Amino acid sequence: MDVKQKLASKYDNVAIYTSGFYADPEDELGTRSKLMETLKSLVMNQHADTPFSLQIMTTNGEINVMPLGLLSLDELKTYENERRQKNGLNADDDGIPLVVQFAAHTEKNQVVKKIVGTTQQLFSDFNTQFALIWDVVKADLETNQNLLTTIEQDLIADSADVQKEYLANFKGMDAKTRQDKLGFELKDSDMTHFSAFMADMHEVQAVVLSAASFSKNEIIGDDLFAQVMNDKVSRNTLFWVLDNTFYEILYYFIEKYRTAPNGEKIVKHLHHQKRLLIINMRNDAFQRAQNYLEDAKVKVDMDKYLTDIFVPIAEQLASEVDKFNN
Repeated sequence: MDVKQKLASKYDNVAIYTSGFYADPEDELGTRSKLMETLKSLVMNQHADTPFSLQIMTTNGEINVMPLGLLSLDELKTYENERRQKNGLNADDDGIPLVVQFAAHTEKNQVVKKIVGTTQQLFSDFNTQFALIWDVVKADLETNQNLLTTIEQDLIADSADVQKEYLANFKGMDAKTRQDKLGFELKDSDMTHFSAFMADMHEVQAVVLSAASFSKNEIIGDDLFAQVMNDKVSRNTLFWVLDNTFYEILYYFIEKYRTAPNGEKIVKHLHHQKRLLIINMRNDAFQRAQNYLEDAKVKVDMDKYLTDIFVPIAEQLASEVDKFNN
């Protein structure tokens, strides 16, 4: 029996042991602890030949820890053929390679895979193998964070152009026209600051609408909101989108104002405000979801749902920045 047949006989019609969690980009220690607890639970409650997949959701991608061949048996067959060509027939053994896979949720992303020992070694020498797995996961998390920063820099660059457009429009109006358009008096001395605020809100809206589009197309589809909330996987994915959106907005302000005259104080303050803001966001999102569920047949406008949650948070972040700039 070749390796493909061997794995097919193991994986066909066998339930896959799955688990997952969200990696807070500001809590490396917490992520390491969750990873250790999850893998330890696997080792204590399953066998070494159990098909399993551990998923770590990140701000712009996902990391999977799983046996090679779980998603594609052809991958395992290719690996075995290459190993035999390199080491000869004596390389045969029953160990199934363990792979850590990082997939960025960006256009033209490259899926990166690294083999870290075998599943049997994880079960027989947990501490040694966990250290090796964590080294790879940690590096993937750093790659993910760099990706997040790059995305923020693109938004910041766009905001500079948008600010110029707003400022030019405001300068082209007289005081009365500005008041009629905006509903309040905008002094000449405040135009630069207000145009920067409007540009920031423009970028925030782009992040929010992108998250709403993903939610509609990848999570909800043709289902009702109630169906999504009643399905554990769909519900968890939706709340991952909420956390992800929060961090994209938070890091937009952190990266944009890092180089301001009081940038160090601003960044420190925003980090400090994060804990309360994300708790309030989750509570607000949950309460709004519960209100929608009062009518099980309601179709939720995800653009409005996410906008109502995140625009006030963005306005609060902008207000926190102003405390140091004024």
